[in-house]
Amino acid sequence: MPSWGAWALYELVGVIQRIVQETVAAMKLTDKAAGTVISISPLKVLPDLNAQQIPDAALLLTDSVRGRLAVGDKVLMLRVQGGNQYIILSKME
Repeated sequence: MPSWGAWALYELVGVIQRIVQETVAAMKLTDKAAGTVISISPLKVLPDLNAQQIPDAALLLTDSVRGRLAVGDKVLMLRVQGGNQYIILSKME
């Protein structure tokens, strides 16, 4: 049976692991997202899971979608920098 000191160390490691996991999750380094194009000029996208539209300044286009988007298109995006920018990867069928 572990001593009280070993048990306290085990508990401390568990707490540190939870703190690290929660910190990394809160950073939102990257994440995939889907959305719908609601305006072309300026480009605006409404994410499926968020009611706030994404303005043109926060959207980056890949060559596969540049000039090929229309209002109503569903798009697959990669959210970066804590959700401050989105890269539109492709149109979804």
